[in-house]
Amino acid sequence: MDKVKKWFFEEEDEDDVFEEEPVVESQEASSAQKSSLFEKAKSNRASEAISNLNANSNLVLFEPRSYSETQDIASYLKNKKAAVVNLHRLQKEQSKRVIDFLSGVIYAIEGDIQQIGPKIFLCTPKNISVAGSINLDDDESEVE
Repeated sequence: MDKVKKWFFEEEDEDDVFEEEPVVESQEASSAQKSSLFEKAKSNRASEAISNLNANSNLVLFEPRSYSETQDIASYLKNKKAAVVNLHRLQKEQSKRVIDFLSGVIYAIEGDIQQIGPKIFLCTPKNISVAGSINLDDDESEVE
């Protein structure tokens, strides 16, 4: 045990003192360090973008039973949340009024409205984009 202690904790003799030479990094090591810094910055930006996307993109489902509930849908759209609106519980006249009102709201906030099924609409604010489209048969696309 004493030998181990002596080996680790032995005071340096003056003869054993070495001068430190400046360390020169090779190009590979410096480029690896730079790329790792770049990769860290890139991953941080990606993480921020993903967290911002998660924080900003909300989808709310609505199934209004009367025209008066349309203002609630408009409030969510104004708060930059997307809405899926199912109009199956409304009569034909009320459904048309709801779509007219929501079309005006969508126009005002520069959003988008798309029919994704019979009597089902996707309303999105400006900050949420939708790629692709759904083709409906002629008898399905009519709001009844």
